[in-house]
Amino acid sequence: MNTYNIDSENKEPYNYTDLLFGNRDDYSLEHRFFNSVSLFSALAASFATITNIVLGLNLRLTLFTLVSSFILFSFYYVSRKRKIFKPLLTPYILYSLIVLSIVWFFNAGSEGPVVFVYLVGLVLFVIITEGKNRIIVITAFLLNLTLLFILELRFPDWITKYESEQIKFYDVSITFLFSFILIYFTVAVLVKSYREEKNISANQRDALIFQKTQITDSIKYAKSLQTALLTDRKTIIKLIPQHFLFYQPKDIVSGDFYWFKEINGYKIIAIADCTGHGVPGAFMSVLGISLLNEIVRRKEISKANQALEVLRHELKENLNQSEKEYSYYSGMDIAFCAIDVKKKTLQYSGANIPLYLIRDEKLIEYKPTRNPIGLTPIEIPFQNNEIEYQPGDMFYLFSDGLLDQFGGDDGKKFRSRRFKRMLLDIHQKPLEIQKDLIAFNLKKWMGTRYEQVDDIMVFGFRL
Repeated sequence: MNTYNIDSENKEPYNYTDLLFGNRDDYSLEHRFFNSVSLFSALAASFATITNIVLGLNLRLTLFTLVSSFILFSFYYVSRKRKIFKPLLTPYILYSLIVLSIVWFFNAGSEGPVVFVYLVGLVLFVIITEGKNRIIVITAFLLNLTLLFILELRFPDWITKYESEQIKFYDVSITFLFSFILIYFTVAVLVKSYREEKNISANQRDALIFQKTQITDSIKYAKSLQTALLTDRKTIIKLIPQHFLFYQPKDIVSGDFYWFKEINGYKIIAIADCTGHGVPGAFMSVLGISLLNEIVRRKEISKANQALEVLRHELKENLNQSEKEYSYYSGMDIAFCAIDVKKKTLQYSGANIPLYLIRDEKLIEYKPTRNPIGLTPIEIPFQNNEIEYQPGDMFYLFSDGLLDQFGGDDGKKFRSRRFKRMLLDIHQKPLEIQKDLIAFNLKKWMGTRYEQVDDIMVFGFRL
């Protein structure tokens, strides 16, 4: 059997970005961005300190950038080593703005290289923030910069000028070059992280597609097994020549099933709706079919309600159900009919599934016992109905999938009232036409807004 290991596919070799900023297993993408930004800002402060010393700039500025480099490195250390990220975000941004504001006055204001550093700072702030926070930070950044320009114009004496044009040229050039390099490496880290995340997403997508294909193939094979267990069309035609079967599972496999047999002179019809749909419902339907086959094979059953009582007992026994483990989620609803052609009688017993008879333009409903097949708090004996059928009588058995289907202009359920009216309109038409009309009305009811909510089955027959 083939296996597909997502973790082994996505495992990347350890590299310098993992070493400096953390790996994706331990850090979120946003956390790694903050690690990179805090490290780059600390390096920028360190480089500024070295530049100030080499060019012999203001001592107070040199000391301030030196202290700032230690503080910014501490942000990086706490974030990278202690894995603390979000609580540091606001203090980091505020401190960075304070540093840039002080450097503005110590380093020639708008004529100095701090303008380039502000540009780098804006890029870094955009990287580590998102949504409304990003808008707030950018606004604060621009307001801060505007305030500095205003103060410089009003109080020019507050700005420390360069001692010579040559020092100014070197300072501006070196800072510009370093800012360019810093932005380049920042963007490179972002691009690399984006590509890594994109590769991971692609690998996960491929793995999910592979797994989905395997699951779908398995379910399709399960459908072929379930179909093989259902009574074949030739047998149904032989037993009930005049009939139609509208069978529309919600998923590939179904929780609704039909079962037909001829035994002891009776023609048996069973229409069942198991708890759930899809794979869980299909498992229950397979169990239900197996139990029905076993019951009619080894037990002498002459009444429809007797068959349901035995089925209830056998299902509880096979599922190991007890009163302490009562659950609505394990069982089935079923209608069981036994037709005696010689006596022209039809026995009906139902567990939550009724039988409709249309005779002389009137619909007669034979109500089921309000109990499922399975464990219930109070077990009510199943009732037996014996009907002397007449030529032309039209019978309908159905699961609740169609009645519970949402649709129409108001998104309501189809309900039994609308279903009865539809049957009265179509019951005299040929059986295959009736099936097509049910399908058409269902499609029209659902429209394009609503999806099928449950398995749907309607069986109609004339005797």
